[in-house]
Amino acid sequence: MPHIEAMDTVIYETANMKASVAFYEGVLGLTLKQQHGIDYAEYDVGGGVDLAVQGELARKPEQGGATAVLRTADLAALREHLTAHEVKCGVIDDMGGALVMQVEDPDMNRLFVIEHVAG
Repeated sequence: MPHIEAMDTVIYETANMKASVAFYEGVLGLTLKQQHGIDYAEYDVGGGVDLAVQGELARKPEQGGATAVLRTADLAALREHLTAHEVKCGVIDDMGGALVMQVEDPDMNRLFVIEHVAG
């Protein structure tokens, strides 16, 4: 019997909660589930997995922490939307069955966005 059932929450540290909330809620359009001042904000990204940012820091967060992979039905349209908001996006890579793009949030945390495509 496995002990791990599913991904529940991915958490990133933030140096600027206001900028993080503006990105995740305003630019990406995620639904805020709860927020506790500058200490914690949690978003519903669907599929039973939440994305959270925590603990406004006096320093830049350490790089190489968690990585979240978000799913979309139209990666090209999302890329257009993000670049219009001056979000740093990588190229769209064809991974054979999926298109993937890297995105950076205001703290330079790395996110990936995936679009599953029919064979």
